Amino acid sequence: MTKENRDLYLKYGRKSRPLTIEVKQKPCYDIHDDITRGVDLINCISFRMGCCDGFARCVLVTFNILFVLTGIFVLGVGIFLKVNPNLLNIQHVIELNSGDKYISTAAYILIGFGVFVLLVGLFGFIGGCKQIKFFLALYMGCVVLVFLGEFSAGIIAAVYKGKVDDTLQTILKESLSEYDSKNQTSELVNKGWDGIQGWLQCCGEHNFTDYAVMKIPLADDRLVPDSCCGSNKQECQKEAKAKTKPFKFLYYQGCYDQMEKQIKSHITLLIGAGVGVAMFQLLGIFLACAAWKRSDDDYTKA
Repeated sequence: MTKENRDLYLKYGRKSRPLTIEVKQKPCYDIHDDITRGVDLINCISFRMGCCDGFARCVLVTFNILFVLTGIFVLGVGIFLKVNPNLLNIQHVIELNSGDKYISTAAYILIGFGVFVLLVGLFGFIGGCKQIKFFLALYMGCVVLVFLGEFSAGIIAAVYKGKVDDTLQTILKESLSEYDSKNQTSELVNKGWDGIQGWLQCCGEHNFTDYAVMKIPLADDRLVPDSCCGSNKQECQKEAKAKTKPFKFLYYQGCYDQMEKQIKSHITLLIGAGVGVAMFQLLGIFLACAAWKRSDDDYTKA
């Protein structure tokens, strides 16, 4: 070692720290760690599946509570058709002359359908709460029948709509010809037409001139019944005689057109409600299938 190097060593070498290198050793592989992580994962998945099953069961029970309420509503509509005075008047006008029990039949169908939907909802509620496969199977089958029935009814209504319109016009004309006559059905026909004309603010089948054209006998030489008039009956008769607009007290529009307006004003709501109920029922079928599958899995595990 030269003198220069020795001086450098004495000056810096003794004060410097030795260089050390840390080597991290990789821990040994332990299979028990992987098993533990796998068990934890399985427990987590099972927990989440259990939560999903519990949620689906709650949704199914809630769905069927709403289904029961729907059945009660339909049942109420059927009863309403049988007791509502305005609809009874329409029933008198349509059914007495034609012999066709359209409204009565519709009312009984709605009452029976409401009871059926009510029972179906109860089946689904019990099956969802208790996980009873018999009630779930019965529920799914009944909901499928209800869905197919509604779908078929919609197609039939669309196909026969034009025929029903023509038939209704003919029935109204024939019924109006019986107004204030000496026929034994006259009293109910009069009551029906008076109720419809006052309710819909209409007069006659086509318009107020039907009474003169069809030569329908009216008391006191009146041109239209009092049910075709607003607050002032005398002015109403003058307007009917003059046949000039504007009509302030005379209901000049025909009852057929007014009935059609009432139907069209509610048809969009009815279609929307029908589509909503159909989607509602499909959801119920899906939830019932899920509950059925869950009950099978529980039985297999047991």
